[in-house]
Parts: sequence; C-alpha cells; structure tokens
Amino acid sequence: MSFDENKIPNEDSLFLRVHKSNIVGNKIIPGAYTIKGDGGLSTDWSHYSTAQQSLARSKNPNDNGIVKFNVREVRALELKVVHRPLEDNVAHSEIIGIPVNNPNKTKTRLLLDQIAQWEIPYPR
Repeated sequence: MSFDENKIPNEDSLFLRVHKSNIVGNKIIPGAYTIKGDGGLSTDWSHYSTAQQSLARSKNPNDNGIVKFNVREVRALELKVVHRPLEDNVAHSEIIGIPVNNPNKTKTRLLLDQIAQWEIPYPR
C-alpha cells in the first residue's frame, strides 16, 4: 500500500520525538534537531497522528518526549515542510532545509527550539 503526499496547511502541527539523551533537565539540546541521512528532520503530521500515537511509534516510548511545531512557524524560519508518508506511517513528514555542515546549523536548531512546545514532556 502506498500513500500520496499531501500539502500540509500552515495551521497544522508536526510532532517530533525527542529522546532522553537530547534532554538536559527540561531543556532540549540542539542535537535533537539533527537530520539523519539524505532527508529532513523526521516528524509526524497532526492530520494523521496524535502526539500519543507518535510517541507509541518509538522503539521505547518511556525514553522519549514529544514536542510540537506549528507549521507556519517552521516555514517562517525559511524551512520546508513536506509530507513523506511511509508504508507503516502515513503521518511521516519532514522539515527540510536544516543546515548540516555550516555555521548556520546551530542558529537554525536554536530557532527550532524556540518554537518547539512540549506536547508530552520527558520525564513524565
């Protein structure tokens, strides 16, 4: 089964799992916003997923929290938001444009941190 990519409205939200290794106190370290591979920062679109469902998809939900981003605020940082559904996760989406190896990578990650809101805090 395959899913079509859909345009994500500015009013919607994205959920990001944050592993406990990226949390100091109640503060998220910039490394939590690191992209893996050739894609973008992996998130779940609120149209197809709740925060609780996003957390449940992690390998160990007890080791993670969930932050929420407003799509409009992400795009205001000159980042793209793209729906990239997977076979096992129709909600899968990516934040594209986070610098990897240049001086702006930390700045962009800090800006993402400023708009992130805890939806399911770690620890609970």
